[in-house]
Amino acid sequence: MEGRGRLPVLSCAEAAAAESAHLGGDARATWRLMLLAAKAVADHARGLLAGPPRRTLVVAGKGCNGADAFLAALRLAPRGGIVDCLLAEGAPRGAAARRAWRSRKDGVKVRLFNRRKPEAACAGGHELVIDGLFGQGFRPPLSREHARILRLAEKSGAVRVAVDLPSGVGDVGGGLAAAFRADLTVSIGCLKRPLLSRGASRAAGRVRVADLGLPLGETEESAAQPALLRPLGRPRAAGTDKRHQGRALVIGGSDGMPGAALMNVRAALQAGAALVTAVVPASVRATAATTTPEAMWDAFRTSRTGALATGEAARLRSLCRGQDAVLAGSGMTADATPALRRALAGFGGDLVLDADALRPELLRALRGFGTLTLLPHAGEFRRLTGTAPSAETGRRWARRLGAVIVLKGPLTAVTDGRRTTFVPFGGPVLARGGSGDLLAGMVVSLLSRRRALGLGHFEAVEAAVTWHALAADHLGKTRGEEAVRTTELLAGLSPALRSALRLSR
Repeated sequence: MEGRGRLPVLSCAEAAAAESAHLGGDARATWRLMLLAAKAVADHARGLLAGPPRRTLVVAGKGCNGADAFLAALRLAPRGGIVDCLLAEGAPRGAAARRAWRSRKDGVKVRLFNRRKPEAACAGGHELVIDGLFGQGFRPPLSREHARILRLAEKSGAVRVAVDLPSGVGDVGGGLAAAFRADLTVSIGCLKRPLLSRGASRAAGRVRVADLGLPLGETEESAAQPALLRPLGRPRAAGTDKRHQGRALVIGGSDGMPGAALMNVRAALQAGAALVTAVVPASVRATAATTTPEAMWDAFRTSRTGALATGEAARLRSLCRGQDAVLAGSGMTADATPALRRALAGFGGDLVLDADALRPELLRALRGFGTLTLLPHAGEFRRLTGTAPSAETGRRWARRLGAVIVLKGPLTAVTDGRRTTFVPFGGPVLARGGSGDLLAGMVVSLLSRRRALGLGHFEAVEAAVTWHALAADHLGKTRGEEAVRTTELLAGLSPALRSALRLSR
């Protein structure tokens, strides 16, 4: 199965109808799909576990969701492990589900508990809990009995994984407070729309999407998959030179915040731009050039507040000429806005604005020139637009500004006002100062090379955001989420890319 770059966003009803039409009641096809779903859940869960779980609790419903959860638990269990299964709705139904529950694994003990004794099932000191009670067929409300079972399952302090959707989340809203609270939710086949609803993230935790090869079509909203990075796997043209592999200019920093621009530059270089020029405060130029000699370093004078001096605008404007892409804003402070407005107005290439450059007065001056990419976090989006960030407001403002907007958050979204791609990778390991500066450097890097890569504006930004998030996943899996530094993510770009290319074959 060749990996697809995007999977659609569908309601539970739409996904169920498409899946049913594809399977047509074929028991063998249903079984194959179940095995793929179980493998995906196990693979994603493994990244959060310190090692194979000696004791796993499965909270199972009567259908395919519970069977998926059980098969995933068997895949993860080591020899000598125990899988406790709470059949919260009684005996499984359907040929594929019954077949799944007959499965066993050498050296793994399976214990079944009925719903009348949930305390016994949940009192095992489990390291992993897999919620397979309800999936896309859930209809609210969640009963008091089921809510009690979910609360008992959560109490152990184990890693909590939900199959497809946290039980209690579905197409019909309401009642999220009673839903299972997962650390990870693996949406099966597509990104289920309820996972994008307000408040759902508190139940879903990290969201991942498993491609099972279902023919679900395309939608204007989609979920990124590793195959989006396939253009980065093509060999560079044999006769190319550095002038044709990305000329990027980074304007950033201030006397008080020099580090952000340095991270921009390091990320731009690591992501493949061949000629990176950086303009930073004169106070840090010498040190920066020593630590990152691959870039060309220039300096700007600063004002009494340590920000870019207004008189530097004309020289910066001349440096922009001949660049494929320009990034401005990281670590610059609001005092740099007047000079940036004069320096960037008229630039006809790909312009990336981050952090302190995300100001309404600057955007008004830049309308109608080159292509525009904005990288706001939630607070910066409110400052820029006066509205709360969401997929809908992001689309509306992308259309209004003629820009690609990246809404950074637990489930980052990339939109050009027509298309929206959600990136179900990354997550809490990126909740560190500087991760946005690395992303900005990667975005300007891929934009500078987008013609050599055969990518459009939207596709280049989408690929950069996806690559950044996959590198964060690699960092979390190899080093953990605690004792790491933000810049260690850069070392994961190459292995994350290689892994993405391998998965997309």
